[in-house]
Amino acid sequence: MNKQKWIARAREMGIEGLEIYEGQSAERRVAWFDGQMDSFGTSSVLGTSIRAIVDGKAANLALEAVDDERIDETLAMLIEQAKLVSSEDTEELRAPETTDEVKSRAVWVKPTMEEIKDKLAAVEAAVKAADPRVKQVTEIGWSESEDSREITNSKGVHVCDSGRSQILYAGVALEEGGEVKDGFRVEVVSDLSKLDPAEVAKKAVEDAAEELGGRAIPSGSYPVIFERRAMTSIFGALTDMFSGDLIGKGLSPLKDKADTAIFSEKITVVDDPKNTDCLSVANYDDEGCPTRRKVLVDGGVFRQALHNTKSAARMGTVSTGNGFKHGYAGAVGVSPKNCCILPGEKSLEELYAEMGDGLVITRLAGLHAGLNHVTTDFSLQCSGYLVQNGRRDRCVTLVTVAGNFLDLMKKVTAVGSDLDWEYRSIACPSILFESCAIAGE
Repeated sequence: MNKQKWIARAREMGIEGLEIYEGQSAERRVAWFDGQMDSFGTSSVLGTSIRAIVDGKAANLALEAVDDERIDETLAMLIEQAKLVSSEDTEELRAPETTDEVKSRAVWVKPTMEEIKDKLAAVEAAVKAADPRVKQVTEIGWSESEDSREITNSKGVHVCDSGRSQILYAGVALEEGGEVKDGFRVEVVSDLSKLDPAEVAKKAVEDAAEELGGRAIPSGSYPVIFERRAMTSIFGALTDMFSGDLIGKGLSPLKDKADTAIFSEKITVVDDPKNTDCLSVANYDDEGCPTRRKVLVDGGVFRQALHNTKSAARMGTVSTGNGFKHGYAGAVGVSPKNCCILPGEKSLEELYAEMGDGLVITRLAGLHAGLNHVTTDFSLQCSGYLVQNGRRDRCVTLVTVAGNFLDLMKKVTAVGSDLDWEYRSIACPSILFESCAIAGE
């Protein structure tokens, strides 16, 4: 694609601004079952999205193949599309800005197919041997991907980002006394030769064993620890509250809450697309705006919303570099990137001791149906285990946790130190809360 030719012709046709976004991804996936490769797949996609600004209105067109011989036809389609836009927002493209670029600290060693098959076979064997209660190895697989983005526009922006990931996963079903529970483990693997199959198997089996023998507890109000996985699940589902787009439209509970205490003073929330502790880093968002570290909540006080160019203009501020899209063909929205609740100083065991007696929630279900994103009311099925006298006790299942997230986040007793990004772009440590309503027996 001759980008400068497209930009020059767009100017000649009266288009105020033209942006060309190219996204490329390549994947390799291997599934393993019962001692042999069950499936193998590769994919490679190069897609282009073209955005044109005409009379302050934006039109978008996604193409899998770009033909320089059809420039006029394509640009004419964008002009006609822009005439149909009814939004009152005025659109604009980014101008070039300088930034300090970072690179992921991960050093990826790409394995051969034979190395992948040998390791998957070893993991499967290790899972089968890890516990006499193993009924079935439900999943063993490998996934790797390389992604890149390149953004060029008529104002002189020309930026790019790229990343890689390599992930091995293992699933297991444990049976005890006629009860069957599933466990799962995902490992980010920079060098497959250094992966210990026994350690992966141990963690997958432990995940399943957590729920064996579980039963409900009486309904009531309990001190509760949301273990880091559960805390990440509920917080991640509600990070859209920080979207400046939704705040501006009155669809976020943080509307009119700027510089107001919304959480406990023990809670600080940071969004940092350049955090090199994370699997993926981004020096630029999908509009070409440089990214930066932002403190969204500082000691419980809401300080910063997330913005793309449009939402920032609507609210009289500047983009925070959070204009991301889902795939090259998607529209630019407002999304967090490498967002977390900062960890405290206490281990999970120290949180047990501080709680004394209470419930640790490890899994949540029903986040799509049981969560109101405007009020933050929630009612979710959950499982975990009891803590008695500061020590882990029996498993708990078939209970529901309910409340209001904003209210809950004001009842923080202590924040754990166990923040772990793993493969996520949103992460939380374990958090001990004063109390939460549990519906059980």
